[in-house]
Amino acid sequence: MKRIFLIILVFGFLMYACKKESVNTTPSITLKKVSTDEVPVNGSLQFVFSYTDKQADIDSIFIYRTRLNKRTVSQRLNDITKLKVPFHEKNTTGEIILDFITDGMGRNDYQNYLISAVFPPPKIPPPGNEADSMLYKFIAVDKEKNISDTVTYGTIVILR
Repeated sequence: MKRIFLIILVFGFLMYACKKESVNTTPSITLKKVSTDEVPVNGSLQFVFSYTDKQADIDSIFIYRTRLNKRTVSQRLNDITKLKVPFHEKNTTGEIILDFITDGMGRNDYQNYLISAVFPPPKIPPPGNEADSMLYKFIAVDKEKNISDTVTYGTIVILR
């Protein structure tokens, strides 16, 4: 009788372990690649993430920026930004690519996600401006308002 009970118990455990799903309903993102750690004037910055999401419904990414410069300045741009996720295949796993591109003319909204302080302290010697040293944090959110883990990357220097 004990053997039959033990066999049923082991069989039940194996059945439970096989049912466990490998992809969770809570989104998960992992940073795969960053294009550069120093963004030149009018340059670009690209983040590539891999994601998993059982429902394949990630729709936005929150970006938290922290300026690491020793000298503080007033910040007029939002350092917490919600972006709609650019096109990505509606699969349970895949890649999300965020391109932060500046054109020097203010025509691309993503440039606002690169530069933290609108009026940084001047460099010595003039006429340039002090570069921004930034720390970025990313969180993915799906349509069900499930929140991913936080991905942190820095220091990235944005030259002016």
